[in-house]
Amino acid sequence: MGAPDPMNDLDFTSLAVRPAVRRESILLPETEIGAGVAGGNFVFYTRGATRPAPASPDSPVLVVEDDADTRRLLERVVKLERLPVRTASDSREFAQLIRTPPLPRLVLLDLELPRVNGFKILSLIRQQPQTSAIPVVMVTGHTDNKHILQAMALGADGYLSKPVTVATLRAALVRLLPGAR
Repeated sequence: MGAPDPMNDLDFTSLAVRPAVRRESILLPETEIGAGVAGGNFVFYTRGATRPAPASPDSPVLVVEDDADTRRLLERVVKLERLPVRTASDSREFAQLIRTPPLPRLVLLDLELPRVNGFKILSLIRQQPQTSAIPVVMVTGHTDNKHILQAMALGADGYLSKPVTVATLRAALVRLLPGAR
């Protein structure tokens, strides 16, 4: 017998209808922190016209990243924006946190995770009515078009290439979360 699917207990069983989206892309300039990275960080947004505001001011940003150093950096930047944050290093921790009220206001999601990759998690987030409207930004080392297009096709709201500069992440937070500094 094979190992049980770690995502089975998420209960993402019903398909939600996604609103039509407007697409735009921007290229943010390099900063001192990101100097030397060719082209800076690529940010691509798809935004639905009917995204609801977060249900609670306590709604955290959920960082799902397996690399401890990157996870701490992302967490620190979110805290600089005075936003509550929760972190997960894999799909199991994500499954626990997504069930803990309140729902996140944003998910920063790595693509390469142990057990279940970020594309699968994104797909499951979009299929569940309770989580389908949560903005999700992929934060990954993959910069090729096929990964960007797959993320967008699955409903990602943004795509940041690693190494992510502090300025780029802060700009993405401000853009996706009205009320962030």
